[in-house]
Amino acid sequence: MKKYHFIKGVNHIGVATRNYKETAEFYEAAGYHKVVGGYDPYQNVYGYFYEADKMPTIELLAPYDEKSPINKILEKNGVTPYHLCYNISCTIEDAIKELKTGRFMVIAKPTYSDNLRGRVCFLFHKDVGIIELFEHE
Repeated sequence: MKKYHFIKGVNHIGVATRNYKETAEFYEAAGYHKVVGGYDPYQNVYGYFYEADKMPTIELLAPYDEKSPINKILEKNGVTPYHLCYNISCTIEDAIKELKTGRFMVIAKPTYSDNLRGRVCFLFHKDVGIIELFEHE
């Protein structure tokens, strides 16, 4: 099996939701608190990050309008965790090139994320699902 040495850990789990406030109630009851978030014009979604001690960071993503990419996930699966975001130690372009050799395909081109303060992109593999790559500034 191919090794992807540029993957340096999970940054967060992305959860698609129609209403982040309603979904946040569960995470807050489980000990999470909101750390950052709001409208992300680069991705056309509302994204809110929640953290808790010794728990993975959660990003709640809700549609901004009918053109929001999160709508497709919600239509198909309803409210659901749907991606893992990985920190990477190289440029997004280098990571994409390497992942394409493993049959990943880009489903959302690299763009800037206001909430993460860096570049992100989304890829899909039929045996893995959706992943997000995060390139720190």
